[in-house]
Amino acid sequence: MLFHPISVILLLLTFTVQEFIPGLEIAQYATLFLPAVFFFCASVAAPFSMMLVLAFITGFIWDARHLQGVTESMAGVEDLLGTGADSELSGAGSHSLPFGLSIVLFGMLGTLMQGIRPLFKRGRLELPVVMVGVATFVWLLSQFLIMTFLRGSLQFPGGVWSKMITDTLLAMLASPLIFLLLYSLARLSSYEIKYDGLRYRFDGR
Repeated sequence: MLFHPISVILLLLTFTVQEFIPGLEIAQYATLFLPAVFFFCASVAAPFSMMLVLAFITGFIWDARHLQGVTESMAGVEDLLGTGADSELSGAGSHSLPFGLSIVLFGMLGTLMQGIRPLFKRGRLELPVVMVGVATFVWLLSQFLIMTFLRGSLQFPGGVWSKMITDTLLAMLASPLIFLLLYSLARLSSYEIKYDGLRYRFDGR
């Protein structure tokens, strides 16, 4: 089956493309976190076991790229939340997220996305697009809450909230294109979604 290996290859490519995606200065330096958005979209199309594989790959590479030690400056926190995040975060602490946390977060959120696979099979993308936004916001919020907990001081700067919201909106704008890409890939590879005994073939048979 070609759908799964091609999905893994596309996921790996999103990490390369991510390096060239700038933050939008006019929107609180909002950033499109392409690997995470692709994973959330692919979680709707992939079976549970494959979703876990994608979660591991996404989380491992994300942490390897963004976490550079047991402790790091809050510049790293800005990097996790997007290039150019608000200066309100600077100087707030020196604890980084534990390596492997992203794997757990992606696994949990991917499991949540699995629940809307029937809608994806029928071509109804309204709720899947919204759920990509919800998953993105929960992912960013979870990272921020854990970082503030490790610092020992819960702080909620207004700029952080606005940036997470703009990041979420960008994810929702990009998700329909990724869903269409997955649909096209499924048709070309004759991939069949199976969910609770229901079957749907992309070729209409």
